[in-house]
Amino acid sequence: MRYLPVHWSEGMFLRPQHFQAADRYWTEVIATSQRWDSQYNYGLHSIEISEEAIANHQVEVTTCHARMKDGSVIALDAGQGPGRVDLKGAFASQPEVTVYLAVPNLALGRANVAAVGDPTAHRYVSTSLSIADESVGGNDQQLELRDWNVRLALSTEELSGYETLPIARIKRAGEAEATPELDDDYIPPLLAIDAWPSLGLDIFRAVYDIIGEKIDVLSGRVVERRVTLASQEPGDLEDLMMLSTLNEAYGSLRPLAFATGLHPFIAYTELCRIVGMLSVFGDDRRTPEIPTYDHDDLARIFKWVKLRIEQLIGARKKLEYEQRFFVGTQHGMQVAIDPKWLHSGWDWYVGVLAENAGEQECRDLLRPGNLDWKMGSSEQVDLIFQHGIPGVKQKELTQPPRALPSRQGWVYYEVERDTENAAWKDVLATQSLAIRFKEQLISNLDRLQGQRTLEVAAHGKRSLLQFALFAVPPRQT
Repeated sequence: MRYLPVHWSEGMFLRPQHFQAADRYWTEVIATSQRWDSQYNYGLHSIEISEEAIANHQVEVTTCHARMKDGSVIALDAGQGPGRVDLKGAFASQPEVTVYLAVPNLALGRANVAAVGDPTAHRYVSTSLSIADESVGGNDQQLELRDWNVRLALSTEELSGYETLPIARIKRAGEAEATPELDDDYIPPLLAIDAWPSLGLDIFRAVYDIIGEKIDVLSGRVVERRVTLASQEPGDLEDLMMLSTLNEAYGSLRPLAFATGLHPFIAYTELCRIVGMLSVFGDDRRTPEIPTYDHDDLARIFKWVKLRIEQLIGARKKLEYEQRFFVGTQHGMQVAIDPKWLHSGWDWYVGVLAENAGEQECRDLLRPGNLDWKMGSSEQVDLIFQHGIPGVKQKELTQPPRALPSRQGWVYYEVERDTENAAWKDVLATQSLAIRFKEQLISNLDRLQGQRTLEVAAHGKRSLLQFALFAVPPRQT
């Protein structure tokens, strides 16, 4: 310990030095104890920086609660902020500037308390306040108090003799005359992640939402396909394992993502745990080399762990298909096309759902000699059907594509995107797809308009069919 406790004894003559020595001792004991409890016990607890002032080439801190590395606690509320600092001179020599909270170090042997307005670098500033007797009330007395002589400083200044804490980094947006702005790639040391929204909201809580998004996709797929641990379908077990892992991660993140005062070390540890849990789904099936915690470089480590989680769970991949049902018209059925489905890479499938017929019966009805269905644009499908012109080609699939629902009753046909096919070209031009059937087999033709269900009377049986267009987006790499 640098400072020793006062030896209090009976009859001693009290001098200011006794109280000052006792104050220094207990300040050092508390700071050392806090540092032993956590090496990361310094940083911002809350801060408000005026972005309008930054755009005006100045730095203004309206409120700031922080603990310096030496344990000094700075609490600047509204109206107590340090004076503005001009940025123009700093930007004349470099493109980015770090802003510090600065307090002069304690220096025994010289004055450490200055009067208000004294420009010299004293650790404290003296102030006089009228203080009431808190026990009985009233009896106000004028007392001399001292406050921190805190100021804002820039990385371009000489800062020896100061205890400093970085609170922001400001950069020019591009050209020399560009408007300054906060550097998104820098996060200062923090005591709570909610002190810096780009960490608390844009990274930590965003990971919570990304995981929730993926859970919605996987849980819907697992329920729809009735996936169990005994499933033999390729990929089903991996979906179930990832869903289990993400549910665990989601549950542990929930209380942390909406808590206040969460230390970044705890937040980073939890995100790294999730990386470890999900690593089995990565290409190398093992935990990567995770960056060690760096309290002075939070942006780098947190951005890495967020990106790694996104990569492992594929939360930004559009795994869902898009579906629209065909709706009845006067002579058949049609569906409107979303313009984005026309882009290359999108795969189209026509799914047929038989409500009261088996899969083989459904396939038989759709083969030549029964419904004789033809596809084309809503403008040309009648002409295609009546004159036997080649329509949009489709290929019967014996197994449903992985991206589409595989529950019992669905039969799928792949739509061939043949750029040489005139019917397909017209589908692209009109952004519509229609189907015509042999009308003699349609028992609800007179009321088909606007309906989804097609009633087919064939082979002594009435079958109910629904047609849907499934569009599967291109796989993201």
